Amino acid sequence: MLVKRNPFARPRPGDEILPNVHLLGTHRVNFYAVTDGRSVTLVDCGFDGHRRYLQRWLDMSGRRLSDVEAIILTHGHADHVGFAERLRRQGIPVYLHDADTAFAMSPRGRRPPQRLRRGFWHASALGLLGEAALDGVFVQPVLKEVRRLSADSQLDVPGRPTVVAVPAHSAGSVAFRLPGQGALLTGDTLMTRDPMFGGADRAVVFAEHTDRDHAALEALIHLRPLADDALLPAHGEPWTDAEAVGRAIRQARIATA
Repeated sequence: MLVKRNPFARPRPGDEILPNVHLLGTHRVNFYAVTDGRSVTLVDCGFDGHRRYLQRWLDMSGRRLSDVEAIILTHGHADHVGFAERLRRQGIPVYLHDADTAFAMSPRGRRPPQRLRRGFWHASALGLLGEAALDGVFVQPVLKEVRRLSADSQLDVPGRPTVVAVPAHSAGSVAFRLPGQGALLTGDTLMTRDPMFGGADRAVVFAEHTDRDHAALEALIHLRPLADDALLPAHGEPWTDAEAVGRAIRQARIATA
């Protein structure tokens, strides 16, 4: 049984940050386990070597890998695809938007985004690139098969997430809304820590992290109806209070203006 964390403490990997939502990964890269009874949906898969954090959480919670029923990816970049192919080979389906499929199923999908590589001299970016190398980003297996994600659909997987299209950080970026928890898993579309420059507790949707600069603000418009939700990003601390998404949108609009 997992011990409930102190609500005033910063969340740590393995914590149940909302009912049936568990934070996994490292201080640089988040991914999430959404549970329904014993059944699990993984939201993103970090880097290849991050599978050990999944296994550690499965052991802590008394679950097995066979309890993982689905992997849903917010987009096709290497720090999200991670160990997904290893689990797919064991019969766990992987869901990804069509627009990111070709990239994620190609060896070039292992490479960090160009803008992150260009900014490697920043300490935070260098740390992320170092973690990527140590955790096998250049040898992680390429996805061989995915199931299609459709915008505005509700997935028949544990947690019943709804797909929200936000094609800014990449053409196939999506967010997942958990209706039962009032929470939004945003991937890299809306973050609370800047992977390149560091810092925390501020929403980030900078052009440095988007493949399509002009779409950054448009993505926020797509998220505006979900302003009352908690914000669970792939980089930075989860904001689990009500209206976290709305607060982040207001901050991010200022940052991108």
